[in-house]
Amino acid sequence: MGEARRRGRPRDAKADLAILEATRDLLIENGYARLSMEGVAARTGVGKPTVYRRWPSKGALVADALHHSLLATTPGHAVAPPDTGDIERDLRTWHEAYTRITTDPRNVPLVLALTAAAAESPDDADVLYRQLSGPQHQALTDRLRAAADAGQLRADVDPEGLAAVADALVGALLYQLLTGNAAVAERRAAALVGILLAGLRG
Repeated sequence: MGEARRRGRPRDAKADLAILEATRDLLIENGYARLSMEGVAARTGVGKPTVYRRWPSKGALVADALHHSLLATTPGHAVAPPDTGDIERDLRTWHEAYTRITTDPRNVPLVLALTAAAAESPDDADVLYRQLSGPQHQALTDRLRAAADAGQLRADVDPEGLAAVADALVGALLYQLLTGNAAVAERRAAALVGILLAGLRG
């Protein structure tokens, strides 16, 4: 019995889902600044400790809410760009899909909330990077390295240069969202891919 108490009760998947959906709804209604763990608990009908047991901070909760929303709005969305042997086609395919997902009206408030969370707390910035930005960045860097190894890019491009290109591809979209220009994001993304590849090919 003591062992059972130490393990505690298993997490309730329905409660998790309700909390994530309440977080998303409150962000859309009120924005990040007015979001609170207490408000999420009240909207969900659970105690505040229930929320804190699952998520140690508001930023971590928002990161999970965005991840859940991405899966709901785009089932099976891929993190990694494809590898068809044509680096330009693969980057354009990835960036078009990434732009479409991120600028979905259901996701924009969550992306902006995560940006605010990252600026507010180094710990939340780390959660954001590990759960969302990091996998995207690593997948892009790996695809660019494979293209360089295959002779599709200049041989003298070092790993830091490839990481900087990944920074630009991920960061440019965030800039469009922060400045309220989501409507032009897809067009700008296409132009950016062309400019970056021109430099990488030399």
